[in-house]
Amino acid sequence: MNYLSPDKLITETIGEELEHLSENQLIDLITKYKNGNNVENLLKEFNINVGSTMLVRSFPLVRVGKCPNCPADLGCSIANKTSKELLNQRKEECWNCGHKSYISNCQCSTCLFDKEQERIQAETNMQAELKRKKEAINREFCIENYNKVDEHSLTLKEKISICTILRCCLSEDGKYIKPIKTSIEPVTSHQDLTTQMIKHLIAREILIPSVESDINAFVFDETNILSSYYTYEVKYILNIQPTDKFSLLIERLLYLAIDIDQGVEVLLSIWKDLAFYEVLSYFLYQMNDVGYQPNIGEVTKSTFIKLLENFSVGQVFNIVLRAVSNSTRAYQSGEYTKKHAMNMVVASCRNQGEKAIAENWDLKAYNRIKQLPESELSKLLFTAILKKPYMAFNMAPTFDNLLNLNAK
Repeated sequence: MNYLSPDKLITETIGEELEHLSENQLIDLITKYKNGNNVENLLKEFNINVGSTMLVRSFPLVRVGKCPNCPADLGCSIANKTSKELLNQRKEECWNCGHKSYISNCQCSTCLFDKEQERIQAETNMQAELKRKKEAINREFCIENYNKVDEHSLTLKEKISICTILRCCLSEDGKYIKPIKTSIEPVTSHQDLTTQMIKHLIAREILIPSVESDINAFVFDETNILSSYYTYEVKYILNIQPTDKFSLLIERLLYLAIDIDQGVEVLLSIWKDLAFYEVLSYFLYQMNDVGYQPNIGEVTKSTFIKLLENFSVGQVFNIVLRAVSNSTRAYQSGEYTKKHAMNMVVASCRNQGEKAIAENWDLKAYNRIKQLPESELSKLLFTAILKKPYMAFNMAPTFDNLLNLNAK
């Protein structure tokens, strides 16, 4: 808009310094101002008592459209005389309600009201969605939907698994199991072993996700249908039918009374799993510490399982650290590429183990490192059940060694 006519002026917005001027005089003043006439001369010519820099602010707004929020018009201010444009085109505002269409967070009363209504509607929708999700969770995981598992049907391994989880995550009132991720101590020697333990108890319906879990621990698809949940983030309910009071069941599961002679095969299986995953965790830690990113396949697994037939966890730590150190030196010397050096580590572990047996090495057992503390399952097995803390770390997980631990 480069031409002004009196009907375009929103006279209600004229500054009081210009109220003595007619509409035609205003048009004449604005035209001369935009044509570059000296402002001081214009002030004298039109008898205006205002500072020269403030004149442009006294000009009325120019009508450019209708306000969407009230019956009044939108207007634009006259641009400064240095601008080639007549109006500040991107700054439309309503002279009546103050609506500013050029900003996203307009603070006029109508916009504020509309935003508040949007917020209320969004909150209403969110609460409705939250309610639907909670109803879906209740339908799926209501404890009454599940047959309780008889206490007498629990296997020894299940009791040990339950005991481990209770020791790590049982709520203070004993009514539920806190999310596994909240455990301060490692549940087992590796997350894979912990996951195996939990998934077995879930499959047996010994552990049921609690409907009181954080709703974000559950996964819903695009249509808000409950599809799954995060194993480590939900709370659990212990779905066991006790022979007497539930409180006594909790006590029996926290402080297991085990006939070691009758359960020796189960205890040995748990010891082997603990030892394997403790070695695997140590291997991964040492490899990552030097910048290696190994893939754990069957070769790696079978190598560590074989080593543990003859060596303690502490001794295998020795073998692993030596293999990683030798590999790192070979890579740093330029003798091998990083990938080749990394792939040497498992083969080196296997070769060291075979040589140690053949030459009857007196292989020193290394200690645990602070980054990989003893797990709750390990403490339960060796301290609470076998009453031999620390000893198993320095013994190979074999049948004979387990009998020796029990006999000592």
